[in-house]
Amino acid sequence: MADTDRICATNLSYTYARRSEPTLDKLSVALRAGELTLIVGRSGSGKTTLARCINGLIPYSYRGGRLEGRLSIFGEDASALSLAQRALRIGTVLQDPDKQIVATRVYDELAFGPENLGLPREAIRERVNEAAARLRIAHLLDRETHTLSGGELQRVAIAGVAAMRPRALLLDEPLASLDPPSAWNALQLFRQLANEGIGVVMIEHRLREALRAKPQHCIELDRGTVTFEGDVAAFASRYEPPQLPLLPCRTTPGEEVILEFQDVSFRYPNAPRQQLSNVNLTLRSGEVIALLGANGAGKSTLCRIAIGLLRPTQGKVCLTGVDLRALTVAQAARQVGYVFQNPAAMIFASTIGEELSFGPRNLGMSELEIRKAIDQALHTVGLSDLSLAQSPFGLSFGQQKRLAIASVLTMCPRVLILDEPTAGLDEESAHAMLGQLLTAERRPETVVMVTHDLRLARQLATRVVLLADGRVIADGTPEVILGDADLLARARLLAVEDGYPTL
Repeated sequence: MADTDRICATNLSYTYARRSEPTLDKLSVALRAGELTLIVGRSGSGKTTLARCINGLIPYSYRGGRLEGRLSIFGEDASALSLAQRALRIGTVLQDPDKQIVATRVYDELAFGPENLGLPREAIRERVNEAAARLRIAHLLDRETHTLSGGELQRVAIAGVAAMRPRALLLDEPLASLDPPSAWNALQLFRQLANEGIGVVMIEHRLREALRAKPQHCIELDRGTVTFEGDVAAFASRYEPPQLPLLPCRTTPGEEVILEFQDVSFRYPNAPRQQLSNVNLTLRSGEVIALLGANGAGKSTLCRIAIGLLRPTQGKVCLTGVDLRALTVAQAARQVGYVFQNPAAMIFASTIGEELSFGPRNLGMSELEIRKAIDQALHTVGLSDLSLAQSPFGLSFGQQKRLAIASVLTMCPRVLILDEPTAGLDEESAHAMLGQLLTAERRPETVVMVTHDLRLARQLATRVVLLADGRVIADGTPEVILGDADLLARARLLAVEDGYPTL
């Protein structure tokens, strides 16, 4: 295949600012048009950095690092292309959709790219409607983007890029926030786009689902180098799902009620329906709760209400018996820690040390207490090897996710709410981190995991709460809730009766 049909990296190396070791180390790969390429590797292996080099975020947005080697994009020297020129050739869907949503309304977001291509109005409308139909988000076109769930935002971001019809599509963890049916729809689209001649590059940790798209080309990275490159049959033959040991982390729930939702309803201004309707929920000490539901079911909205970021339009929330409306967000944060779905919404400091010390310092902890809390939090999330002096912005998405969790753990909250805690993490890293968290000596009394990972919920949770269309439709043990296929289908957590169909 000619270079004009490929994206080629030759001896590509990159070292982030304030880092001594390269994240990419003399890496050489060729990504071909008309193929779906799957790139895998553990968190921190260099996958996202490779994506940043291809789409131009390195060097245009990440400054001060050292980039070496050669990169060509469909026969053109990448160093001669501006960020905007690369965007015309390569459509990118970032791990964090918040970073690429520019419009306040979904229709305008999908129209933004085609408008910048100078297309006539009718052609723009056609592309918007086509992309919305492909991602099954036509019902969202009139919604304001700030009212969408993380999974809905992810589908909007994918549709917005697809509407531009680029020569290549670069997808960084596109399934991370999607429920099973939405993930299946997205995989069908990626496969179809590759069949139409577009080069589709998918970086993904959810390997079971990703392999169902039947990629022609698979690449595995480790420490910035290629450890495997071949076809899907060769990759599948060497891939073995990790055997994850059972964790002795289940505890007997206590009697103390820490957090209580009483007839809570919520509607965003101008939204066509309520996001939550008459939710009654009691969280007790000692519980590990898996909060499950399809994209848009109301999970993240419920979490934001739990810490006072949103106020119910009806009903009330009590924290240790006190009406949350009587507390400031800062007062609530002393007892309830919330880790957002997207770590970029939390990370702000110039160094990891400043990031981790900010919360406990505001709580009045001594410097010795802060240091101990930081050491323990980094150990819990598996980041003890990082320098506190380095920037958090050069970390991979998975590492940033773990850092965000650590920054909340340093404040020792009684309740810890984790919104999609495994997003951006490979299965082994996610299991190790959560296992360490739930068995640590100074663990939170109550943990709530918002997740689409039914295996994770079955293994770690003491209780499962199932949301559908803003209502609690089931609340019970993992064995009962997750063993009811009809109930999971009603909650739109199964693509078909027995899981994903075969492509």
